[in-house]
Amino acid sequence: MELETVAIGGLTLDPQNARKHSSRNLAAIKASLEKFGQRKPLVVHNGVVIAGNGTLEAARSLGWKEIAVSVCPDDWDSETAKAYALADNRSAELAEWDEIALSNQLVDLEDLGWDIEGLGFEKVAKASADDWSDAFDKTTKEQSPFQQVTFTLSHEQVEIVNNAISASLALGEFPDEENTNKNGNALTRMAEIFLGTQV
Repeated sequence: MELETVAIGGLTLDPQNARKHSSRNLAAIKASLEKFGQRKPLVVHNGVVIAGNGTLEAARSLGWKEIAVSVCPDDWDSETAKAYALADNRSAELAEWDEIALSNQLVDLEDLGWDIEGLGFEKVAKASADDWSDAFDKTTKEQSPFQQVTFTLSHEQVEIVNNAISASLALGEFPDEENTNKNGNALTRMAEIFLGTQV
């Protein structure tokens, strides 16, 4: 494909785009463009963006006048362009996060002062020794099937577990919505990752 820089005003969003961009998604793309610039081109077929519609919307909101594009081959018809657009979105969607590596990197970046929410992730809430008492708090017999669990940790172990809980919380919502104790959910996720049972 041929790379070139074109005027944004001459590009059209794909009216048949099967991928929707939420306000949160567009905000993350916009923040990325502001911080890192455009690092990959839009893919364009006959002036219509078939890959990178969210980037085009974000660039427009930033007032950009030009943007880098990759132009499809002249022999591509509309069906080929449509198939590529779907394949491009789907192939990215099929990728999976390595949650342990992701958590560690998010914690590292936030420690260095990076805006995690600006990257599109949940805010990393650092746990402290004072927060530890909330790990399994306010669990009573009336809350069955919930159970209160207690155990003893050294100061070094508390720091390790608190950091792991923070990393787990940074991954966002939990599949089990019945348990409202965030730290309990975070610990369960950590155990599932360790056992390789997380879906």
